[in-house]
Amino acid sequence: MSREKIKVPGKVYEELVALQREIHFTLDHQDTVKKAEDRGYMNAANWIRQNEKAYKVGFSWGFEPMDDEPQGTLRDIPAREAPPVRRTISHAQTMQPRTAKKSSGSGSSGGILAGFRDWLGRYF
Repeated sequence: MSREKIKVPGKVYEELVALQREIHFTLDHQDTVKKAEDRGYMNAANWIRQNEKAYKVGFSWGFEPMDDEPQGTLRDIPAREAPPVRRTISHAQTMQPRTAKKSSGSGSSGGILAGFRDWLGRYF
């Protein structure tokens, strides 16, 4: 047997690489299967369970993806979703022009200073 990397399906290879980054591989394939299943790498877990000898050889020599599946293509990118509906109301639609109304206070609308003058007139 030559020292070649073990060829695995593309999805299994991606999951094995991700699993290798997260845990320390062991030759105990049952332990690795359990850790793969716990982390959601079901394709890798099934492949290791079905190919125990190949996993042990690949553990020492490495894994590589099969040539029949292209890697890093757009097939893995999900379709773009429509933007969410905006639930805000723009101010341009709701603003009404202000009409001149007389205040119900002292009757004069001269601003703050006039209000202050009225207040002083009432109490002093």
